[in-house]
Amino acid sequence: MLFCESFETTTTANDIYIKIKHYLDANKIPKENLLACAADGAPAMMGKNTGCLKMMKDENPNMLTVHCVIHRENLVAKKLSPVLNKILQSVIKCVNSIKRNSKSERLFKQFCINQSAEHVRLLLHTEVRWLSSGNCLKRFMELFDQITTFLVINVK
Repeated sequence: MLFCESFETTTTANDIYIKIKHYLDANKIPKENLLACAADGAPAMMGKNTGCLKMMKDENPNMLTVHCVIHRENLVAKKLSPVLNKILQSVIKCVNSIKRNSKSERLFKQFCINQSAEHVRLLLHTEVRWLSSGNCLKRFMELFDQITTFLVINVK
């Protein structure tokens, strides 16, 4: 990431372009030094005729523009097969049942410590970050035995 700056009013392609151009000029960074830029696919960024990246590419034709890999993964995740989606939803439901209140989470942590588990916390899945699904599933599987035992004990 080059820099982070907030917008006062609008966030049009031109507004974004002006902020980037001002930053580059203020820091004496030649536009030719920008080799590549990734964006999330929003029209203000990726628009073919008036997008920010189009304006930047007009000034620096050698700059590579790409769609962000993480956003592409998120788009793929939305098309997840029904079977895998059902499994993911079941894992999320199970994790949320343990993390739904602080007492349950503390009890699970203590249970994992007593069981000498590799980890003592479950990870939440967030819709915003697709990669969190992989981390959530991995941790779930690493603690699978502890989770099943904990849920059996606490359901009774």
